[in-house]
Formats: sequence, C-alpha cells, structure tokens
Amino acid sequence: MEDLKRRLAMVEERIARACAACGRERSSVTLVAVSKKHPASAIDDAVALGLTEFGENYVQEALDKFPRTGANLHFIGGLQRNKVRKILPLASLVHGVASLSVLEAVDRIAGEEGLRSEFLIQLHLTDEPTKSGFSLDELPQILEIAAGFRHARPRGFMAMAPLEGGAAAAGPVFAKARAALEDARRQGLPLDILSMGMSDDLEEAIREGATHVRVGTAIFGARQVPA
Repeated sequence: MEDLKRRLAMVEERIARACAACGRERSSVTLVAVSKKHPASAIDDAVALGLTEFGENYVQEALDKFPRTGANLHFIGGLQRNKVRKILPLASLVHGVASLSVLEAVDRIAGEEGLRSEFLIQLHLTDEPTKSGFSLDELPQILEIAAGFRHARPRGFMAMAPLEGGAAAAGPVFAKARAALEDARRQGLPLDILSMGMSDDLEEAIREGATHVRVGTAIFGARQVPA
C-alpha cells in the first residue's frame, strides 16, 4: 500500500505540473488507472487511496474483477464483436471501438440489453500495421453512423502513440487526435472526451488536450505476467 501511495502521488504531481504548464485545471484530466495483469486487491487498495476509474484490456479479466465497489470500469482493449455483450453491462466507458462491425454491435446490443452505453472511437494515426482503429479519411462516415445511434452514445476519440520514438513521436500523433476532435465539434457533434497518453507520455497528451490519461505501470508497478 505504501509503494502504491508513493507511486500515485508521483503520477498526480506529473499530471498537476503538466496541467499548470499549459494553463489547464487539474480537474480537466481524468486519471484512468490501468489495472490489467494486477490482482483485484490492487484495485481495492487504489480505491482506498481515492482512485475511482480503472482500465482493463481483456474481457475475461474484466469479468473476474468487476463490478467492484467504488471502481468504475473503462474497457481500453481492442474489443471483439463477440465480446460486446459481455463488457457493455460492466463498462462505464468503452475506449476501443476500432471497427465498423463492433461499432454497430455496441448500439444494437445496448438496445437489446436495455443499456445506455458510452464509447470512444479509436483512431489509427500512425503507419503501424499492428494498431487498429479508423483513419482520418474514414472518420466522417463513422461519425455519421454513430450520430444516428439510439442506445449508445459516442463521447469522443481514443488514440495511441507510436511504439517507437518516445515522447517526441507521441506529440504529433496526439496533436492529430486533438485536431480531429476540434473539427468534429465545429460540425456540431457533442464530443468531449479525448483519451490518450500513458505512463511515458502523459505530459505530451495533456499538452495536446487529453481529458483521460491511461496510466498503469507508473501507478501499479510492473505487471504480474504468469511464467
């Protein structure tokens, strides 16, 4: 618990400094503590320290840990269409809607389950073939489809920095995501969330307007991966 408290204080200080550097209020940034590959007890400890928002990447692991008192689930992994029905009742926000089939399934299944789900559209802003999401060219069509949904509400975008290049490479990608959000809002779409930035590049993300940063290792330490 003491190590967790110390690491969390360091992350909070980084967020506060980054906000101050670009004239933003600390309250404008939501910290999503990425608890994947950590035990459920770590979530309980973090809740005791005041955290409320937690990110999970894998559906089965999320099902094993949530619902959980005091903890809101953000599903941040790549969501497959056949897993949508399992995750929607648990997630307060789905970050990674990265294909048309999943996009349409989110609204359909939310309606079938009597839910009012919220989600983010995942952007693909690098040339990395391992990443999923929608290109900027595809985005107008996707936004038009999502705007017509009756049961699921698009809240904004999720973006990831390149795997290589560090903070210097992250900044331009985050700037593209911010521009995409601003453009959508100029068209009258009520989008207000920009989820981007992790342990190594949260400062760059906040400078470019991130409303949610997804931080795992800097809070919980190295992930506990089975041998």
